[in-house]
Amino acid sequence: MACFLHIETATGICSVALSKHGKLCAVESRNEGYKHAENILVLVELVKKAAEMELSDIDAVVVSAGPGSYTGLRIGMSTAKGICFALDKKLIAADTLAIMAAGYRRCNPTFEGNILPMLDARRMEVYAALFDENGERLIENVPVILDDQRFADLHNKHLAVIGDGAQKFSEIVAVGNWIFEPGFVWDAQDSLAIATEAYEKGDFADLAYAEPNYLKPFYTTAKPVQL
Repeated sequence: MACFLHIETATGICSVALSKHGKLCAVESRNEGYKHAENILVLVELVKKAAEMELSDIDAVVVSAGPGSYTGLRIGMSTAKGICFALDKKLIAADTLAIMAAGYRRCNPTFEGNILPMLDARRMEVYAALFDENGERLIENVPVILDDQRFADLHNKHLAVIGDGAQKFSEIVAVGNWIFEPGFVWDAQDSLAIATEAYEKGDFADLAYAEPNYLKPFYTTAKPVQL
């Protein structure tokens, strides 16, 4: 088992955690909008103190690598890479939508159904993916234009739609089997299982070339994938 520093900056929430041998040691979060550059290193110091650990104790840095806010993802990735370069540690790039689904399962352990994390991508677009109740991926990450027939094949499924993109979806579709939770909050600790699996498989990001997974390029007008 390994020790990890976890960084979550994909949305307006800035969160940092430390874990050791599969157990959470400390987590700190601030929901102050996109003030990650101000908060992230402060939170690192807070979790170090709470866990009575030093960054030299960790084996890898785990960063929420997108999709999400361009600015937030860049700050998280650059911080993670800087720590890894300075201390000669491994970098694990964790999928943000998978982290969200893991967080929902942590907070709702009795939930039985699929999980559809959605992050707002402006207008009627979202970044979305689909996971089953065990965390297995059913749909890969895609930018999606929402309408009242989107994900119609899931109308007969028990489904939790989570994340800030869920709000605008709830305004155009109503399905009795679906739960909409746009205010659901996850944090850095929710990358623990993903990080552990990646570490055991040796699935590390290349420090020189690792970039966030924006799903859409900067300043694009390209049409998102239609599902």
